[in-house]
Amino acid sequence: MPAQVTATEAPVPAAAPTPMPPPPQREAPAWATGRGIEGRYSVEGESTEISVRRLLVDVYHLQSSSGWEGVGILDGTIYRGVFRDRGAPDGGKTMMGEHVIDWSNPEAPSVHMTYLERSVSPLTQRWRRVSDAGWAVIEKPLPPAPPPSLHRPAYGEYVQVDELPEAVTKVAPTYPELNPNLDATVMLSALVLEDGTVGDVRVVKSVRMLDEAAIAAVRQWRFKPARAKGVPVAVWVAIPVRFKGQ
Repeated sequence: MPAQVTATEAPVPAAAPTPMPPPPQREAPAWATGRGIEGRYSVEGESTEISVRRLLVDVYHLQSSSGWEGVGILDGTIYRGVFRDRGAPDGGKTMMGEHVIDWSNPEAPSVHMTYLERSVSPLTQRWRRVSDAGWAVIEKPLPPAPPPSLHRPAYGEYVQVDELPEAVTKVAPTYPELNPNLDATVMLSALVLEDGTVGDVRVVKSVRMLDEAAIAAVRQWRFKPARAKGVPVAVWVAIPVRFKGQ
């Protein structure tokens, strides 16, 4: 008998696996490329504010309301730069230093400040983002002006001042109608008050018929007041009033 041949079934090829879709591409956060560190920050535990402004691709300018400003480069999430402090903690003189800021957490960067003066200890701070809106210059508010002194010196009393009064508005005297051709000088002493007005007036060297006209003119003068330690003070000043004959 002829040999029987058993048919062998060919294997059925397995179905190819369905390819997985590529993961969606996420855009890098703005702070990772350096665009998002601009804005305003506050220093934890202080009232100080910091403003960060981008100058070039990775170069930034930093300014603090406490008096320092600096410039540096952001490499990845680490900023390194130098700063100048006009209100340094060693007594107020201008000092230089170096900044290293870790912006790994863009909302709360860690800051290390090292002064080049060895007498000043390094500082470590934590900043908190206040706003990522447009950058604006931070101006340190000026201290309130000191109140004027209300002391009224007696006539002839000496008052020590740093700045003498300066007349800013002068009024010419009116000649008496009976004698408009008089040529003379009346010497007066006037008390210039803290607001620059004239308080009391005394005649030092009299010229009859001209004294009243001289006093009336000087009472209308206005002065930049005298100052002592930055504070306006009242002082007596000598004022010659010249009458020139017409």
